[in-house]
Amino acid sequence: MLTATILLILFFALMLIGVPIAYSMLITSFITLTFVHPEIPTLIIPQRMFGGVNNFILLCIPFFILAGELMSMTQLFDRLIKVSNAIVGHIKGALSHINIVVSMFFAGITGAATADTSAVGSLLIPAMVKQGYTKTYATAVTVVSSVIGVIIPPSNLMVVAALATSTSVAALLLGGLIPGILAGLAQLTWSIIYGVTKGFPAEPKMSWGERLRVFWHGLPALGIPIVLMGGILGGIMTPTEAAAVSIIYALVVGPVMMRRFPPFQQLYDSILVVTGRVSAVMTCVGTALVMGWIFAIAEVPDAIAHFITSITTNATLITLGMLLTYLVIGTFLDPLPAILIFSPIFQPLAESLGYSPVHFAVVMVFGLAIGLATPPVGSCLYVGAAIAGIGVEKFTKDLIPFIIAMLLVLILIAFVPPLVTFVPEMMLRK
Repeated sequence: MLTATILLILFFALMLIGVPIAYSMLITSFITLTFVHPEIPTLIIPQRMFGGVNNFILLCIPFFILAGELMSMTQLFDRLIKVSNAIVGHIKGALSHINIVVSMFFAGITGAATADTSAVGSLLIPAMVKQGYTKTYATAVTVVSSVIGVIIPPSNLMVVAALATSTSVAALLLGGLIPGILAGLAQLTWSIIYGVTKGFPAEPKMSWGERLRVFWHGLPALGIPIVLMGGILGGIMTPTEAAAVSIIYALVVGPVMMRRFPPFQQLYDSILVVTGRVSAVMTCVGTALVMGWIFAIAEVPDAIAHFITSITTNATLITLGMLLTYLVIGTFLDPLPAILIFSPIFQPLAESLGYSPVHFAVVMVFGLAIGLATPPVGSCLYVGAAIAGIGVEKFTKDLIPFIIAMLLVLILIAFVPPLVTFVPEMMLRK
C-alpha cells in the first residue's frame, strides 16, 4: 500500500507543478523501476511503449481524426447544421438547440470532442452572439455538447478503452449509443428551458416537404456513421478498416457535393494537423500503458481495491465512489491516459460488483469525458475559449446546468446497466 501511495503522490505532484502528462507518467515509471524494482532494467520502458502503440486497433484513431478534418472542408458539415435546424430549429432558442444536435451528428463522424468544439464553435458561437445570446452561454453550450463526441460511436476513447479492458471495440462503440443520446437529450432539456424563459428567437418553421428535402440533401453527411457501424456490424470490415473507409467516403462524397476537390495545400495542412494530434495521442498511450504495467507489478490495483473494500462493502457506495473518482480524475487528467492508468485498478473491483466489461468501460469513459468540459484542464474548454476570445473563468457559471444534466445521465447509466448493454447484446448476438 505504501508503494502505491508513493507512486500516485509522485505522479500527481509532477502534474501539479506543470510537467506534461506524458512526461509525468514517464518520469514516474522510470523512478519506480530504478528505486522500487531495480531488478527490472529501465530499457524495458521504450520497449513497452513501442509494443503498446504497435496495435492494429489504434489505427482507428488517426483515421477518425482525418475523416473529421476532411468533413470540415466540404459542405457535409453545413448540411448537418441544416438537418439539425429541421429537427429543433422551430423551438425558441433555436441556435442553442441546433448546437447540441449538430454535435450529436458530428459525434457519429469524428469520435473526437475537440474537433467538434472547433468545427461547431467557429460557426455557431458568432451566430449565437449575433442573435443576442451572451458569448459566455454560447461558448458553454458549444463546449459541453462537444463531450458527446467521445460517447456516441465512433469514439476514439472507446477504442482506447477496448484496448485497456480487453473488450470488443464494436461492443463498446455500440454501448455508447444510448448514453450518448441520453446526454444530448439531457442537454437539450436545459437548452429548451433556457431558450424559452429568455425568449430567444426560433428559426422559421419548415413544412414537412422542406424538412424531407433537407434530410435528403443531408443523407451523404449522415451516411458516414451508417457506413462505419454497418460495415462493422455486418462483419464486412473491422473497426480499423471501417475508419479507413470513412476517409475514402469523405474524400469522394464531399468533393462531389462541392463540385470541386479541396486545394492540395488545404489537404496538406489537414494531414499536418492530424499528424501532430496523433503524435500526442500515441505518446500518451505508450507512456500510460507503461505506467499501468508498473502499477500492476507494484500491486497498486490490489492495494486500492483492498482500501476501498475495507471502508465499505456496499455495492451502491462503491459504485458512487468510483463515479466520484472518475469525475475528480477527469478534472485534471485527460481521459485517454486516465483510461489506460485506471482501468486495471477499477475493472477487477467493478466486475466483482457484477459489472460487465462493456458496462464498466462505457461508464468510465462517460465519467472521465465530463472532465473535457470542466476546469482546470478540460481541453474543450480552451478550444472554446480561444474561438470566443474570452477566458475560461468567464463562462464556467454557464456550464454548471449542463454539467449537472450530464451527471444525472452518468448516475442513470451506472445503476441501470441495460442502458449500456442492450444495444451491444442485441446487435452482436450470434
